[in-house]
Amino acid sequence: MTIVASAPAAELLALDDAEAWADLRSHPIWVEVTTGAAPPQLVRDLVAALYPVFTGRARYLLAAKVSFLDLEDGKSVFEELHRSLTIGDADADKGFEALARALDLSDDDLERVRNRPVAVADDLVTVVRQHSHRSAHEGIGTALVLDRCLPALLGDLADALAAHYSVPEEALAHLRYRAGESAAATSRVASLAEKYLREPFEVFEARRAAREVIWDLTALLEEVARP
Repeated sequence: MTIVASAPAAELLALDDAEAWADLRSHPIWVEVTTGAAPPQLVRDLVAALYPVFTGRARYLLAAKVSFLDLEDGKSVFEELHRSLTIGDADADKGFEALARALDLSDDDLERVRNRPVAVADDLVTVVRQHSHRSAHEGIGTALVLDRCLPALLGDLADALAAHYSVPEEALAHLRYRAGESAAATSRVASLAEKYLREPFEVFEARRAAREVIWDLTALLEEVARP
């Protein structure tokens, strides 16, 4: 099968960014939480659903693409992993545990979602891992969402939790850290995309991977809303 490029990769990625389905900030559940309209239980359910996506073995998801990157690019991913192990606020496990406890989630609650995450959370982790293991361009497709979009979303969440749900700043340290990575992460992913998304088929597969991650994140938000 031959795929013919309809536009440069950067233009196609920008078109995807402009699509309504790609704007997780506009999802009704996200809007409800970030505006303070959500009941506290829904906020707890959201954090519980996100917990297995960002913690435990899942915190190393993006490292899977190292085997397909050049040496210098692989080093940058390992540097991110090193920061998560040596900088307190970068530690997703500790950060989400502190946040969960500030929202009155118990150790039993965390143990339950750790061992039995909702199906869509498990699927999201699997989708990211599979794409990252297959090729550099598919791994970069997942990074277009996880590295580039999530910092802003987590920053919005931190602002909302502080303003509307009385969560103390010390429990928001990890979300603030991730939000602070936004500009650097966006620049890093743009550089990787320019370098590795060269052929039309690579661009196609990267866009497909990004869409699958967004669809799973959307489904995760909708799972939280289920009665």
